[in-house]
Amino acid sequence: MTLANRVSHYFTHRLHREVKELYVATAITDTAAAAMLIFEPIYLYQSLRLSIPEVMLFFAAVYAWYILVIPLGGKFATHFGFKHALIVSVPFQLLYWACLFFARDIPLLIFVAPIMYAFSKAFYWPAFGSIVARFANQGQVGREFSVLMAIVQVVQILGPLVGGFIAQLHGSGALLVVAGIVYAMAIVPLAMHKENGYKRPYHFRSTWELFFTRTKKFFGYLGFGEELLFLTLWPIFIFLAVQGYKNTGLVVTTASIFSAIITLYIGKRTDGRAKLALLRFGALFTASGWLLRPFLPGAWGALTSDTAARVGKNIYYVPLNTVTYERAEATEVMPYIVFFEQSLSVGKLLTALLAALLFAVTGSFVLLFFMAALLALLYLLL
Repeated sequence: MTLANRVSHYFTHRLHREVKELYVATAITDTAAAAMLIFEPIYLYQSLRLSIPEVMLFFAAVYAWYILVIPLGGKFATHFGFKHALIVSVPFQLLYWACLFFARDIPLLIFVAPIMYAFSKAFYWPAFGSIVARFANQGQVGREFSVLMAIVQVVQILGPLVGGFIAQLHGSGALLVVAGIVYAMAIVPLAMHKENGYKRPYHFRSTWELFFTRTKKFFGYLGFGEELLFLTLWPIFIFLAVQGYKNTGLVVTTASIFSAIITLYIGKRTDGRAKLALLRFGALFTASGWLLRPFLPGAWGALTSDTAARVGKNIYYVPLNTVTYERAEATEVMPYIVFFEQSLSVGKLLTALLAALLFAVTGSFVLLFFMAALLALLYLLL
């Protein structure tokens, strides 16, 4: 077998147009999101002067609203089309960042921001998951999702570094503006072609029934509370450890380089019989990583921990989503996708509330690291 043939097995082929357009839109949105994601909780903590418990309560509000409005996003996507839902999510994301930008002068906007973010997610993620589940070619769902993950990983190599330099030189407000401009460009690839029809009505009762018939899966998806701590608490911890936006971006960029390389290989293995084995190994690897973090202090410790965390996430995240999208495609797509999103959001909501309480009482990052390790073990139920 030639090298070209060997390499081609790690990539997708005969992609549907919807998936190709999703790739391009994902590359654009995640370029902006990668520059912003690790700095959002830092912005709340440093620029808006929220305490760590208040930051956690902010994200608890995001997911409380998200749980409520996900069905609306699902109904919109099935009625008007998946790409239309993705397009509608863009202005809500921009309004979310605008609320953060102006919250320093109008503090009440800090209560509006979670609502805007929840609506952005509600239009985006049900449509995103449905496109992957419905249009991925049979037998290569893992590879198609792993390419999406690889796109995210590639832009995360430069995004945090560029974002860190912008925030360090011109302030976090300038980063919000630049990210918003880039994010808005995602509308272009989504609006280039007329959408293929998908007129299957969605009713929330179909999702509600899954909470009783897929109870074990519901508890497994609660493990996404671990992801919440990784995306909110961990960036603040790195920021405090390395002292500055630029150094924080450099740590995350370096960690992303190491972790991106493994993503395509995982996607190839995921399309075989190793899905659940990889998922379970990734869950155990991730839990172990959280337990080791207290023993890896300083900038090098943050780099080592963040690299291990991103590798661990790639190991479990690709097979987890592959299995989820295959289950959705095998049943009814939108009801299962909404069930997935609501379940993980319940996990993130409960985690944010408990983390806020524990940190307010103890002030301990280490205790929350142990909490994240326990949450990661819930993935074993999937």
